[in-house]
Amino acid sequence: MVMVVETSALLTSYLVAMFLPPALGMIAGRLSSGRVSYLLCSFSCIVGMMCYPVWNAVPGFTMTFPLGSALGDYAVDVDMLTSIFVSISSLVFLMIVVHMSHSGHGYRPAMASMSCALFVSCMLCMMADTVVLVLVAWEVVSLVTFLMGDDGGEGGHRWRFLVITHVGGMMLICAFTYMWLVSGSQYLHDWTGLGERMGATASIAVILCLFIGFGTKLGTLPFHVWMPDMYSGSPTHTSALLTTVCSNVAVLVLFKTVFSCVGTTHDMVVPGVALCILSAATALWGAMESMIQREPRRILAYSSMENMALVTMCLSLGLVFSDASEGLMALVLLAGLLHALNHSVFKSLMMLVVDSVEDVTGEGSIDRYGGIACSMPALSAVALVGIASLAAVPPMNGFVSEWLMLQSLLGTDVLASDMRVLMPLLVAMVGVCGMVVATSYARLYGFTFLGRPRSPGASEPRAQRRGSLVPLVVLAASCVCMGLFATPLMDRMSAGVTEAAGIHQGYTAALSGTMDPLVLGLMIAGTVAVLVAASKVVSYGKAVDDTWGCGGTLDERMQYSSEGFSQPIVRVFHPFYGDTSRREGDRYSTGFTEPFVKYIYAPAGRLVMVLSERITRIQTGNIQSYLSYILVTLVVALLAVRLL
Repeated sequence: MVMVVETSALLTSYLVAMFLPPALGMIAGRLSSGRVSYLLCSFSCIVGMMCYPVWNAVPGFTMTFPLGSALGDYAVDVDMLTSIFVSISSLVFLMIVVHMSHSGHGYRPAMASMSCALFVSCMLCMMADTVVLVLVAWEVVSLVTFLMGDDGGEGGHRWRFLVITHVGGMMLICAFTYMWLVSGSQYLHDWTGLGERMGATASIAVILCLFIGFGTKLGTLPFHVWMPDMYSGSPTHTSALLTTVCSNVAVLVLFKTVFSCVGTTHDMVVPGVALCILSAATALWGAMESMIQREPRRILAYSSMENMALVTMCLSLGLVFSDASEGLMALVLLAGLLHALNHSVFKSLMMLVVDSVEDVTGEGSIDRYGGIACSMPALSAVALVGIASLAAVPPMNGFVSEWLMLQSLLGTDVLASDMRVLMPLLVAMVGVCGMVVATSYARLYGFTFLGRPRSPGASEPRAQRRGSLVPLVVLAASCVCMGLFATPLMDRMSAGVTEAAGIHQGYTAALSGTMDPLVLGLMIAGTVAVLVAASKVVSYGKAVDDTWGCGGTLDERMQYSSEGFSQPIVRVFHPFYGDTSRREGDRYSTGFTEPFVKYIYAPAGRLVMVLSERITRIQTGNIQSYLSYILVTLVVALLAVRLL
């Protein structure tokens, strides 16, 4: 009895420490300056980082809140995997909030207040154990990010985001409500193996609704059109939270609902293949689009689209492998979930780097950057770590999760012959995506930090604000540590995956070879040290002179442009891009319109406008017209009743 009382008191204290300060911060952001809200939110983030140690200390991390609703209770249930996601997501959230409080963009106090609301809703959604709490928290996440996306502009990007994500939200409501009715329980921990009770057809329909519903927030084709405009038109820190912590929420809830609640059977292979093909197409499109963007935030938007597509591809392969090998299933699920966490760390780092560059230069296009590495070497160094992680360069954290993906795709001899045909295509797709995005990231770093300055802001950048570099250093160190010391994290996550999905084999059973990231990192560091030492020993005479400029004077225009750099990719995939050349004074530029916008959303928008105009005419009629409408309605209703 004493242990139960102490455990309950510890859980209550922990949850109060996590959720009460942001609640107070929401009020403080409205009544005073945002500094108090930032401090309260930061404190809760630190408490959230302790979720995994608290889970280890508490035998059962579950609690029902004393307040409820007419639809049901609000309860949380934290397992090992959830605690890891909450801890790492809280770290990322903390670094973004710290950087936001030191940003030079002058965010209003309401941004700090809404950050508190977003933290509470994200954590509650990941920890939720009841249908009502999941759906309410997910809706709050969408609404708060919509409000935080206000940057003083027209706001069209926010409304596109709200409409598309609410289409996905309706699909999630349908899926969760149906599972609630079938199970007869509002608690998610009672839904284990619910797919057997729903039947094969209903289970497939629910899984498709879940993947598409959460996919609208993750950028799955063709629901991705809000991402580039939302990322470029919103405050950078809003985009950072949306692409990292909010994506972690979607991935975790999707995984737990599909693999723990619905469960997997041999009937899931066909929908798994369909979802896998959709994810592969999304990843390839995101990679290609990132190559032609000029704004760094739009480049990172399509990068997020590509990375999240790789995660959903892994979850889809989990459905395919469920009928063939538990080891492969555990490996591919671990790869997807680990990549989601790694993505949240290195993408938040790059989003904050972009915000810092925009702050010190006053520019927003990579065509206006250049040479920043000379004036700001510390910012350039942390950016290089982020780029290496994005490009999956060993031994960074991005390399580890993508290496696990390739391992899961190569060890598929246990699959049926028709399924084995799909695997080489996926390997080729991952390889092409890796090649294109690595080129895109090299372009982003090179045109931002290297070369000659292309604008006055880049040639004489302002000093970085005091304290704004600290979160960048922490995130860069996290990228390195999560790569070098990935094995303990993989082992703990694997235990959580097997427990949640009901798998009896770990990921090591399907590995075709072993790889210790720490040993690999030491080997790479040793090789670099030897090369540096050799270059110091062997010295050659040096002659320093001005670069030959073809008889003229070199300036910032006499270097490779970002548009010229991407032209080889554009020429290869020209039919997909649909590019158009434009002349702007004495310069030629290339513009792009997404085919999904041109052929799907633009016609749909025109149709809605036409229907709206016709409905408007009905509203401006006369009394005779309204009486005629009533008469026709009554006649139709009477005939319908008569016939029935």
